[in-house]
Amino acid sequence: MYIKNILISGFRSYREQAFEQELSPKNNVIVGKNGAGKSNFFAAIQFVLCEKFMNLSSVERKDLFHVGSGRPALPIFVEIIFDNSDGRLVIPGKSAVNEVRIRRTLGLKQDEFRVNDKRFTATDIRQLLESAGFSSTNPYYIVEQGQISSLANMSDEERFQLIKDVAGTRVYEVRRKESEKILEETEVQHEKIGESIAQLEERLEELRSESDELMSFQEIDKKRKCVQYCILNSDLNAAREELRRLDDERNSYMSRSGRDHYDIDEAKAIISEAESEIRNCDQRILRLEGELQDLDTKRGTLMREKEIVQLNCMSSLNTMKRTESVKTNVLKRVGELNKQIAETNAGLKKKLAIIQQEQLTVDQKSEELSAIEGKLKALEARRARQLLFKNKQERDNWLAEESNRNRKTIENYKHELKFTCSEIQKVEKQIEDEETEQKNWEESLKKSDSVITELKSKYEETMAFRNSLSVKKGDLWREQSALVQTVRTLRENHNKARSQLEKVIRSDVRQGLQSLKEVLDELADPSLTNAVHGQLIELIGVSNGYETAVEVTAGNSLFNVVVDSFEVSAILLENMNSRKKPGRISFFPMDTCRGTVTRFGEGVECSSLADHIICDPKFAGIVAELFGNTAVVTSIADGENVSKKYACDAVTLDGDQVSRRGGITGGYIESRSLKLSAFKYEKVAAADFLRGDEALKKITQELDNVNQALTGVVTTLSSLKTEMSSITKSKDGSQVVEQHAQRKAALDRQKDKLYASKKQLEDMINTAQVNIATYQHEGKEAFKSAWSEGEQRELEALVKDVDDRRMKLSKLQRRSAQLAAEVRALEDMRLNLNVQLTATKKFFHDSAQLSASNTAITNEKENLDDDISFNSQQANEVYRLLDETRKEKLRREEEVEKLRSGYLEALNSIQERRDFDGRTLMQQAHCIRRRDGAAEKIRQLGVIPKEAETYSGLSREKLIQTLKECNKAAEKYAHINRKAVDQYNTLMETKNGLVAQKEDLQNELKSIRDLMDHLDCKKDEAVERTYKQIQLHFEQVFKELVTTDDCYGKLQLIMSNTRKEAGEDPYVAVQIKVSFGLGAAVTDLKQLSGGQKSLVALALIFAIQRCDPAPFYLFDEIDAALDTEYRASVAKLLSKESGSCQFITATFKNEMLDVADHVLGVFFHNKISRIQAITVEEGNKLLKQAVVEERKRVREHVE
Repeated sequence: MYIKNILISGFRSYREQAFEQELSPKNNVIVGKNGAGKSNFFAAIQFVLCEKFMNLSSVERKDLFHVGSGRPALPIFVEIIFDNSDGRLVIPGKSAVNEVRIRRTLGLKQDEFRVNDKRFTATDIRQLLESAGFSSTNPYYIVEQGQISSLANMSDEERFQLIKDVAGTRVYEVRRKESEKILEETEVQHEKIGESIAQLEERLEELRSESDELMSFQEIDKKRKCVQYCILNSDLNAAREELRRLDDERNSYMSRSGRDHYDIDEAKAIISEAESEIRNCDQRILRLEGELQDLDTKRGTLMREKEIVQLNCMSSLNTMKRTESVKTNVLKRVGELNKQIAETNAGLKKKLAIIQQEQLTVDQKSEELSAIEGKLKALEARRARQLLFKNKQERDNWLAEESNRNRKTIENYKHELKFTCSEIQKVEKQIEDEETEQKNWEESLKKSDSVITELKSKYEETMAFRNSLSVKKGDLWREQSALVQTVRTLRENHNKARSQLEKVIRSDVRQGLQSLKEVLDELADPSLTNAVHGQLIELIGVSNGYETAVEVTAGNSLFNVVVDSFEVSAILLENMNSRKKPGRISFFPMDTCRGTVTRFGEGVECSSLADHIICDPKFAGIVAELFGNTAVVTSIADGENVSKKYACDAVTLDGDQVSRRGGITGGYIESRSLKLSAFKYEKVAAADFLRGDEALKKITQELDNVNQALTGVVTTLSSLKTEMSSITKSKDGSQVVEQHAQRKAALDRQKDKLYASKKQLEDMINTAQVNIATYQHEGKEAFKSAWSEGEQRELEALVKDVDDRRMKLSKLQRRSAQLAAEVRALEDMRLNLNVQLTATKKFFHDSAQLSASNTAITNEKENLDDDISFNSQQANEVYRLLDETRKEKLRREEEVEKLRSGYLEALNSIQERRDFDGRTLMQQAHCIRRRDGAAEKIRQLGVIPKEAETYSGLSREKLIQTLKECNKAAEKYAHINRKAVDQYNTLMETKNGLVAQKEDLQNELKSIRDLMDHLDCKKDEAVERTYKQIQLHFEQVFKELVTTDDCYGKLQLIMSNTRKEAGEDPYVAVQIKVSFGLGAAVTDLKQLSGGQKSLVALALIFAIQRCDPAPFYLFDEIDAALDTEYRASVAKLLSKESGSCQFITATFKNEMLDVADHVLGVFFHNKISRIQAITVEEGNKLLKQAVVEERKRVREHVE
């Protein structure tokens, strides 16, 4: 067994720590700088394993919490993982496991241990560790800092106490003290018993002298007791006879009272039902009056709407008449306008063709003139430049500049030309769109009439469908209103029934049933749900008339839950308790409830109550268990006979019970307090309410569907109206067509302007390009300072040609302008004619729209007439229902009045019977007191002598006379002790018991003294045995550590010089005598150096460990004070011992690293410690850094 891993969370300087590699089962060495967290690591292990950290205060707890950046994470825990392949750790209740995890979790108010995720107490952990070899008397399997020096400086007496602790003498001493305490108590008790026996002897002597007189008195007392018994027995029989007579009279009278109660209950039910009907009638009257008011309001609204529609209809008819009178003249004017528009379009087309041809000629001549003018300007400019420049260089520079300027001009004109072309495309696209829209409107005008006719037909059909839906809606609404009132009444009845059922069920039982339902829902286990069959009251039926008998017999057991087996009930109770569900619940497991039904012989006027209960055969065992041993009888007298004869319980139909043990229970039971009746009433009310609610939901759904359909129809009507209005408006499309035509003409004019701009830009670009070519040609020629005659003649010819062409172009432009004016005149005429045509067409459109409006108004008037007629029918129906309801209410009120009169008479009759019952009960109570008094006095007489039968034939007067004589004779013995014999026998028994107890105490005293002697012997043996083992191991270990030939180490027990009492130790101290091979042996360790003292202490620790070995050892810097040669010896010894157990050692020295099987480095950064596996070389480097930092710190401290 060894430590495999250690998990630390939030403990001191460790936030989260776990080893990636498991610890070695041999020698593990931990190195790190001062303050890095080595001691905190050992403290974490002690936190789980040692009593040092038990019973922590709040301040001590907070000291263990990790303090870093932010708030500490709570709770903290340390978990040690052991390799348990040798089975050394045995967990109670579990088989052997190869790995054991012991975790301790600590918070501000939490402190718990867990072993393999199972909760343990601190005591359990201590016992578990002791069973694995961690002795509580040997704390040296964990050696902390400073423990070596304290052991080295320990006195001889303390060292002897240490050996005693290792030997386990504390257990012996505790048991000896307990034995001494028991011995002392036993001796005191022994003395008290002796005193009590002496006192008893004195009292026994006195009682022997009183016994003779007592015998004479007992003879007289026996005769008196016989007489008293005969008198009391006579009184007892008389009281019983009187009780029987009163009971018969009361049963006869109460049987008639039961019938009266039944009549009253029936009358109550009828009155309640009639009153409920009256309330329903009131609600129906209020509802019908509300409906009538709504119908009147709606009728007024419809009448006002009808008046408005009639006025609109008259206005529309008058307008139609006026329109028909001018319709003929308008038709004639339309034909004339169409003819004029056609003639104008033909002339306009002809003129446009001529002007287009003329425009082409003008453009051609204009281009020719522009080319010649450009040539002319170039020659004139050339002539001017010959006078302007002095040499060729100046001319060429100017020509280059002008060429560049013209190129820039061309670029600008090209950009403008591109923009103009894009605008032309946009305008042409707009013209195309306008033409398309114009064509669409023209086609739409042709189709609108047929579409309007079709829409009107659809509108009329939809209106008819809307009217049918309105009628259906009204019917459904009335039916829904009636059902709402009915369901409200049913809900009230159901709530009343449920409230009555809750009253007869105990609150804790009701809570328990609800908790069971919640647990089953939370578990959602079908098999468990199927194993629960429900409450007994739900699973049985009762024959008519037997409800009261069943209820008083079963009581609250009716609400017990039937389950398949006892295991199911245990599971359910466990889950209810674990979830802390409130309430109380009882179960009937079907596998344990297997009762039998008692059968009665023929001729007996009774039957088994179980025979009157109807249930599924599988529940027969439970019914037999609860009702099988109960007989149904006609009267209490019959019940007493049946109960005695068959040893069973009996019950009457009225609920009076006779127990097999003799008890009688009864009284009046109101029917409304019966659980079965309340349960049945609640079920019926729930079923009625469910049916009514389902019917209401169905009607409501149908009404919602009708409302949705009606909404859809209204939406369709609105859509049809909108569509007809849109089409009607679209019939006025001639104006729209004309607007499109006007917009198209404007766009055509805009397009012409854009084309002119385009032509102008192209001409300017050509002129600039000609200028550039001219400049380039001139630059190639030689520079001339004078103008030649040939050039002069060319210039004059060009000037004459330009003048001629300008005159001809002017004539062509004037003619083209005249044609354009004629075209504009024709276009204006066409526009004027189209406007007139549009106005005439609008007249026809208005006429058609007026006709459609008149048709719509007429339809609306007809619909309003239908609505008013339907409203009248509804009002008549409501009046009829209202009259019927009022008559029904009056009839019910008269019926209730009659029932209340009969109810009061029955109540008076019941009150008379109750008075009689009260008187009878008082007489019965008096007889019962007489009977019970006589029976009690007979019981007080005790055992009756057999001679009592000789006095039974005497009269009451003779018996009283005999009793007086006996009392007079007994007066002579008034002074005697009547209990002398009994007291004598009792005291003798007490004395014998005390004598036996005294003998037992003497035996116990001997046993206790023997045990104490045995404990003293065992303790001395354990001390000597432990001393010899430690002495032997100390000599061996010391030689292994010192390694010189003549070295030795011994332990010597020192005897006490004074005589000791029993139980005290014969030894008082243990002295250490050592020799390191140089000089004399030393017994005073103070004479040794610090390293030598540490070596001696280590040798003693190793000797103790060999004597009482543990599975692993934790050493915290045990080599700190050792010399170099001794550190190597200690490291070698650890390496040797690690073959059989695990060592975890913290050190600052290299010698330990040389023998380590696994090296761990401790690092500290940002207030957080971290341990990880490192190599030996890294460990040496870390130790060197620690030494350097320590020296630096010391120097800074000195300075």
